[in-house]
Amino acid sequence: MPATPLERVFYAEDDEDIQRIVRMSLERIGKMTVKVESDPLKAIEGIKAFKPDLVMLDWMMPGMDGPTVLKTMRQQPETASYPVVFITAKATQKDHAELLALGAAGIVSKPFSPKDLPEQLRAIWAGLP
Repeated sequence: MPATPLERVFYAEDDEDIQRIVRMSLERIGKMTVKVESDPLKAIEGIKAFKPDLVMLDWMMPGMDGPTVLKTMRQQPETASYPVVFITAKATQKDHAELLALGAAGIVSKPFSPKDLPEQLRAIWAGLP
C-alpha cells in the first residue's frame, strides 16, 4: 500500500463526454487533481510533465491504443513505474487478462458509476505494493 493518499490522476481518453464525467467524478467527489489528454500520442509527455500518482488509460483510442501507451511508458525511465488503470468497454475475461499481463494495476469497466469511481481507484491504489 502506498504511503501517500491518491491525489493526482492523469487520464488519456479521446471521448470528450467521458473525459468530463471522469474529471467531474474525481475532482468533485474524489477531491483529486486530474489532468486529461485526448491525444494518446501526447500522453507520455503529459505524464512526464504532470507527475501523477496514477495513470488511467482508455483501451481504444485513435493513433495509439491504451496497451501501446502502457508498453511505451514501461520503456521510458520517467514513466516506467507509474501504476496504470484501464477504463474500458472491453470487458471479457480475456481482455482483462491481457491488460493485467501487460502490467495494469487494475481495470474499471465502462459503463462505470461516476459516484463510485473515486473509491474504485482508491481501492486499486490501496492494493498496490
